[in-house]
Amino acid sequence: MQWPPFRHLNLLSAIQSVEGTDLKEQGPQVRTSLIWLVCGLVFGACVALIVTLCILYMVILPQLSSKGATGRLYVQGREIHRTFRRLEAITAARCSPEFLAAMRSIVLDTYTIRDAAYREGDMVRCSSGAGQVLVSVQSFGPPLFRAVSGAETWRNIELPSAPGVKSTIIMRGAFSLMVAPVSPQSRSGRPISTVLVNPLSGAVTTISGPKISLSAAALLAHKPARKGLRFISAECVEGAYVCYVQVMGLREIWHEFSLPIALLVLLGSVVGGSLSVLVLQAQRKRATLENRLRRALDTNEISLEYQPIVELGSGRVCGAEALMRWTLRSNEKVSPTAFIACAEESSLITDLTCFAIRTVSRELRSLLRNEQDFVISINIGSRDLTDPRFLLALETHIVATGISPRRIALELTERQPIDTPDARATIRSLHAKGYRIYIDDFGTGYSNLAYLGELSVDTIKVDMIFTQSVGSDTIRARLIPSILGVARDLGISVIIEGVESEEQERYFRASGAHFAQGWRYSRSVPARDLLSVARSSRTSRPLHGPAGGG
Repeated sequence: MQWPPFRHLNLLSAIQSVEGTDLKEQGPQVRTSLIWLVCGLVFGACVALIVTLCILYMVILPQLSSKGATGRLYVQGREIHRTFRRLEAITAARCSPEFLAAMRSIVLDTYTIRDAAYREGDMVRCSSGAGQVLVSVQSFGPPLFRAVSGAETWRNIELPSAPGVKSTIIMRGAFSLMVAPVSPQSRSGRPISTVLVNPLSGAVTTISGPKISLSAAALLAHKPARKGLRFISAECVEGAYVCYVQVMGLREIWHEFSLPIALLVLLGSVVGGSLSVLVLQAQRKRATLENRLRRALDTNEISLEYQPIVELGSGRVCGAEALMRWTLRSNEKVSPTAFIACAEESSLITDLTCFAIRTVSRELRSLLRNEQDFVISINIGSRDLTDPRFLLALETHIVATGISPRRIALELTERQPIDTPDARATIRSLHAKGYRIYIDDFGTGYSNLAYLGELSVDTIKVDMIFTQSVGSDTIRARLIPSILGVARDLGISVIIEGVESEEQERYFRASGAHFAQGWRYSRSVPARDLLSVARSSRTSRPLHGPAGGG
């Protein structure tokens, strides 16, 4: 199928240049546009928010160590555990000057420990800060927590050596540490919980911050936990059974990740709004083109041109293909590829086919009646075969006007497969009535060898992509002899599309092809010129056109 050079148009702007939008239609169109835009923005924002939260809960938050948010607490816990070990390793005599100097050196090497003391029984004998002292442990009262390691913890203890200063006292073995109470907050402003864990009894005691309801096993597993929309991360000091826990809910997540969430939601809104606008424009463009095409059928903007088909052996014109043309009132042409595709997506394709049948009958009736071997081919689609209007048009404008069905060839287009039993039955019925059946653009799209046996095919039209490969060493060039051989074995004639040069013509003539069409012979012409071309080819030398184009 050959198309002349078109000035390709933006279809929507071309249509709008012909007829402006009715003012009465602008109001509903604006409202529809706004609704689509708002829906797109909201939908995009919701999708982005959901995706972002899923990524946070499933990917980012589990990777976050509570160490980063509970830095001071974690450092303190590690310091306490390490300090006990260093104190227990002192070899000097207990409470001797060397012993006290060693304790002071250890305490000064820490960040959160205020003092270290040595005790015998229930009495504290000496400390790094006060030196020799005697303080009863019983004055502290019962411990808040007793760990499996034997360590005991008291909170808010005020020592005589430091009046007014409340500390946390941790005793393990013969040593005790006075620790500065630390209750830091995360960046979201929520306190971080300090939890003591007894793995033997399963006891979990929250000594600072919000109460934690996780089990000892869950805390010591060092794995993040989820409870509903809350994410709980814990970091435990190895060997000390002290855990620092942060609970993050939606409010905390927003505070921590508000900027990336806002940016992603904004991006989602932009993408959603853009997609809604594109969809709306595509729908309007299709609807506008469809409506404009419907009106074009009534205003004589649609017409037919005919591209001659030449017999390779004699060079005479033996037929032509009817090609649809749409010329706007501004004298601009709309590409057939665009408007025929639009028609095939709607019910207009049969309107165009019926228009082609009526026009062929009106313009070429005398030629088809008088030239017994002249054939006009009309492109049809799969929808036509199941639409009663198509069969009625053939009866009304071909048979009833005295045109023999043998003068009409029906070209099955490549855009849609003929895959229904009713459509195939219609083709066989039309062939039985005398209509010729062509396969257009053979070798591409949906056409295959199954068509040849099932659809009573008379002629195949070899697509121009094969014609253009003549003289090359491509796969398409190697397939040409096979295609021609299959057609010859099945008794099917061949029309070569897109013949442009003398070399191509010689090749196909030598290969046994029967007919050809292309710019070497003629471009598509109006009906009046086709009549002249057909008559001249019978009384003069073979028809040849310019050796270029496509």
